[in-house]
Amino acid sequence: MLKLYENIKMYRKELGLSQEELAKMTGYSDRSAIAKIEAGVVDLSESKIMIFAKVFGVKPSILMGWDKPSTPAASRDFSEEEYTIAKAYHNADEVDKEMVRRILKVEKKEDSGEVVSVG
Repeated sequence: MLKLYENIKMYRKELGLSQEELAKMTGYSDRSAIAKIEAGVVDLSESKIMIFAKVFGVKPSILMGWDKPSTPAASRDFSEEEYTIAKAYHNADEVDKEMVRRILKVEKKEDSGEVVSVG
């Protein structure tokens, strides 16, 4: 199995995402597509690899397994502190998430779940 598929599964689990959640974040209709990707059954286009890399906050070359991060935070486009905060946000309940969104002046689009800046 290619390192890409192993890395997708690893980063999904590291961020505490279910296959269903990752499917929604990457434009798939259900978890079965993610299960097939993680199993290495389907090939991903370059555009899909870019989407996965963006969701995980990593460089595509690291997601592909071509480059190795020096530290977990170094593989991402944000600092260790930002990564820690993102993980805490992910694990928070919806009330706490709403408070964070208000503080940061972002709102969640109800139809897509996407978070956008309003300030």
